[in-house]
Amino acid sequence: MTMTHDEYLRQLIARAKDGTIPQREVKGIAQTISEGRAGRDLYRLLYAVARAGGPEYESLVAGYLIHAEDPEVSALAVQVLTAHWRVGAKYQAQILELLGSPEWDLDDDAFMAAVSGAGEILHGTFDTELLRTLLKLAEEGRGEYDDDLMKRLAVEAIARALGASHESMRPPEGVTRSEWSQGLLRAARDRLHEAPRQP
Repeated sequence: MTMTHDEYLRQLIARAKDGTIPQREVKGIAQTISEGRAGRDLYRLLYAVARAGGPEYESLVAGYLIHAEDPEVSALAVQVLTAHWRVGAKYQAQILELLGSPEWDLDDDAFMAAVSGAGEILHGTFDTELLRTLLKLAEEGRGEYDDDLMKRLAVEAIARALGASHESMRPPEGVTRSEWSQGLLRAARDRLHEAPRQP
């Protein structure tokens, strides 16, 4: 029985997760993407390459950081580069662009990935502009209906930036979320004041 295209893609994702895609096949998929032949399958194919191919495909994945045609693809690229491969510092300009809430990011997919991604970048390296942007989001939000969620995401990213592990991204026992958040924001402001002025 011939496998349907959707079934192939489902199996491809499963094989990517369990590491059973041969590198020859990964290379072929990467070529399909780079030649612009992925079409509506771009997200799943890029996921498979990132998961099964690893950092040697960094430039391919980075090419989709700003992808107005599909913000979910942009979000995937951010997550892979910042959280998985930890090379996000190289792409600070694109992360800052996504933190500016581009008009094409209608459901905030890329924006929310960029907030978390900024926290990951700052966990490994200090950057005044990224920390200042997160701090502003955490304190002021974006002036939209979902501000509480956005502020919360920014506070959690600041917690990560200041050294919290993924397991400790919530208030400790006996401390309210508000107290925890205020303490983190104070620590982030102190960090900015201590930092040498960047040109």
